[in-house]
Amino acid sequence: MREVYVTETAARQHPQLIASAQASAARVVVMSESVARAMSQTENPQGLIAVCALHAQPWSSEVAAELFTPQKLDVAGEAGLRTVVVLDRISDPGNAGTIIRSADAAGAVAVVFSSGSVDPHNGKCVRATAGSLFHLRVLTDASITDVLALAREHGAHCLAADGRAEMSLDDPTVRQMMTGLLVWVFGSEAHGVSEEVRAAVDVSVSIPILGRAESLNLAAAAAVCLYAPLLMPPPAPHDPTY
Repeated sequence: MREVYVTETAARQHPQLIASAQASAARVVVMSESVARAMSQTENPQGLIAVCALHAQPWSSEVAAELFTPQKLDVAGEAGLRTVVVLDRISDPGNAGTIIRSADAAGAVAVVFSSGSVDPHNGKCVRATAGSLFHLRVLTDASITDVLALAREHGAHCLAADGRAEMSLDDPTVRQMMTGLLVWVFGSEAHGVSEEVRAAVDVSVSIPILGRAESLNLAAAAAVCLYAPLLMPPPAPHDPTY
């Protein structure tokens, strides 16, 4: 955090935030309500605006290798599960930010943005993460094929969410794959994942639609997929569906 701009009202409401900013040597500037409205990208500003260093890193094989090396991860997954999320040409900043938030909540270690995806530092995307942008590794400008190839080298299972896939998320074979190092690929809401991704992953899976809805929102679908390994553990050998 480099600078914090705050209205007098917000300073009274959040003294701990101002104290934290000052303790971290950030420059604190008091602004008027009109200036807050002019600086903010929202209709109802909260009276606090921070300038921070960029968090995301450009993709490189050296940086990415750490994602797939257990001893180098600084986030411990649930029951040995280590999840990396890959976004394939996602253009909607709200969806991208919400997926980052869901990935953080589900214990993922990183979110990788492919070339052609929205900038994770987009204002709407940052707000949609609700702070989760700063909790996990975020990489940008990645080649999907490079990501999946590197993941395969490290023994990862690679799955793509695809509404047209014949295999369902609750299929026993899919459940068996949702352990250890896991890579989830999510495509844009308009176009889905590319044919290149479908050919490169182990399997494409769909989420069962039980009602009359045509599909799920991308961010909602991603949340379901990311929590599936935690809520639907692999079937035991005595399971009749095994």
